[in-house]
Amino acid sequence: MEATPELKNESNILRDTKLNVLASSEEAAPRYHVHWYRSTIFQILVVGGVFFCAPGMYNALSSLGAGGLASPWYVNATSAAGYVFMAFLCLTGGIVVSKIGVNASLLIASTGDIIYAGSLYLNSKSGIQWFLMFGSIISGCTDGLMYAVEGPIITSYPEPDRRGRMLGLWVFMRNAAPVIGGAIIFGLNHSIDSSGGVSLRTYLVIIGIMCAGPFISLLLSHPEKVQRKDGVKIVFRKTGWVQTFTEWWKIVCSPDILLLCPLFFTSWFYGSYIGTLQTQYMNVRTRALCALVIPFGDIAGGFMIGYFLDYKRLTVKQRARWSFVALMVLNLALWVWTAVVTKQLEEQKPVIDWTSGSIFASTFTLFILFDLATMATQTSLYWIISQMSDDFIALSYMTGTLRGVECAGQAVAYGIKSSDTTNWLSIGLNVGLIVVSLPFAWVVIRKIGVVEFEKITYAIQGGKGDEKSIAESLEKVEREAQRL
Repeated sequence: MEATPELKNESNILRDTKLNVLASSEEAAPRYHVHWYRSTIFQILVVGGVFFCAPGMYNALSSLGAGGLASPWYVNATSAAGYVFMAFLCLTGGIVVSKIGVNASLLIASTGDIIYAGSLYLNSKSGIQWFLMFGSIISGCTDGLMYAVEGPIITSYPEPDRRGRMLGLWVFMRNAAPVIGGAIIFGLNHSIDSSGGVSLRTYLVIIGIMCAGPFISLLLSHPEKVQRKDGVKIVFRKTGWVQTFTEWWKIVCSPDILLLCPLFFTSWFYGSYIGTLQTQYMNVRTRALCALVIPFGDIAGGFMIGYFLDYKRLTVKQRARWSFVALMVLNLALWVWTAVVTKQLEEQKPVIDWTSGSIFASTFTLFILFDLATMATQTSLYWIISQMSDDFIALSYMTGTLRGVECAGQAVAYGIKSSDTTNWLSIGLNVGLIVVSLPFAWVVIRKIGVVEFEKITYAIQGGKGDEKSIAESLEKVEREAQRL
């Protein structure tokens, strides 16, 4: 039996009233005084600082191709193993965060990349390969936990009207590491104009920077102590094991998340192929130059899409659709360019130096644009997820799923390049995955700004009593409608 018109009308009135209360709270945002140490921007800086020291410096080494070593094949195999464990911890890391807390999770997550960088050093110095595999697995586990804890912070802490810019700031912080790390790497290796591995001093300097990460993580405020300009409190809910696994399963298996999974899977699939090209065809100092300059593409991509997603003259619906279409067209165009460059490289078989003219210009520019497009795509994915819920724990599960599926894609991609497979296999898979993911992702994109997602919402306490009572009344009416 359908709900009566009166009951539907009451539900609509309550829903409109709830939206009015939320709109009023956003308009009143400037009235709230925020202490800098508890502000959302400081929390983003702390998370970015930890990422700078841990995965950021790892990315600086990765941007050299093969972690700076002479041969890519075994490193690609260890990277594949690391991404398998990272995918698992991303998916389940939200459960760990909900049990041990945000601060402890971030502290633990800041340690694993130190071990991995040490394993690269020992392998380069003494040829110890087993420790390289062990270090990659430990790094994968801690990085998975890192993504599970940073995701809800960057999506739930910022005020809604500043979310895109805060995502851009986070992108800047996480990619400042490859820039600075790249400058260090370039300074230590600029004179090596032959192929092979980077100098041992490179690893020692990077390890020293990584060791600052655990100390920076201690500056993070607990969610309930964070102060937002709109006065909304961030609630870190305590749940029992049954409720925790029930919520986690509901989110991981929700239709909207599942429809986005193909795009999650392919969003970082390109990395193993580009890294292998660098190792195969570029000399050491040119790879060091890539490590220095290419992260600027990430920073540009993050800020560009972040500001666009906060652009008030366009509706949320327009921002979601236009950004998605533009980014997918850009990604496909880059793979067409990649096919052309690959054919040139296979025919000429050069050792590319920065003095190599057009072949250097085409490959170098391609690598920068790939990072710009990929980081812009990932930033937009985080923004899309932030439209689907405003609960910290729920967002932890959602962003963990995003990174977990991405890591699964990276594991497959690095597994493919762990042996000397044809480059055209990687190109074909990347193009195919993008094309296949488009219709599934579009089903979700077209809902943003049009219909409200089925959010997992909970009562927020601390100055929001009216909103709480309205929300509870709305849920009561909706339950009654469903019963009828």
